[in-house]
Amino acid sequence: MANLSDLTVDLLDKLAKEIGIKLNKKDKKSDRISQIYSAGLEEQRLNQLIQKYYKQKSTPKKRSKDVISELKGRVKLLEEQVKFLMSEISVSKVSVMKEDDRGLLTVTTDLAEIKKFIKSIISPGESITIDELIEINEIQKIPLITLKHSIYDLIDENVFDVGEGNSRQKIGGKIGILVRK
Repeated sequence: MANLSDLTVDLLDKLAKEIGIKLNKKDKKSDRISQIYSAGLEEQRLNQLIQKYYKQKSTPKKRSKDVISELKGRVKLLEEQVKFLMSEISVSKVSVMKEDDRGLLTVTTDLAEIKKFIKSIISPGESITIDELIEINEIQKIPLITLKHSIYDLIDENVFDVGEGNSRQKIGGKIGILVRK
């Protein structure tokens, strides 16, 4: 048969709360036990409460493997949701508007417009680093992934030659400068 000393301090606190005793947090376990015994509770009722809280102590807590497994499942679900959302998001669309001989970008629907804007700011024979390109206010409105796709398309279309350059930011880890053909 279990007795009060078999219970943890937390369970003793719960038991005391259930019978209406306020224990000090600074009290030692032995002081808590003596306060519960001195409460004058019927022996049968006290034994029932001891058994009740002893069962809680004996109940195994969720094992860490179960927790890890649950977390892995939740992460997997989040990954699937992100993949779905990414597949639903279309490429940002941008159009060029001329204002004071300078192109301004507004959100629309076509990579062609982004490529057209990039070509318009770099004359043939000139070069620009990726850092300089990204600092342009209008370019900052374009998501980086869209900008990256536009630049790759322009390279594939032989509009630009590429180099490593002195750029801190690089596209694909290697492209730091664009040279207009």
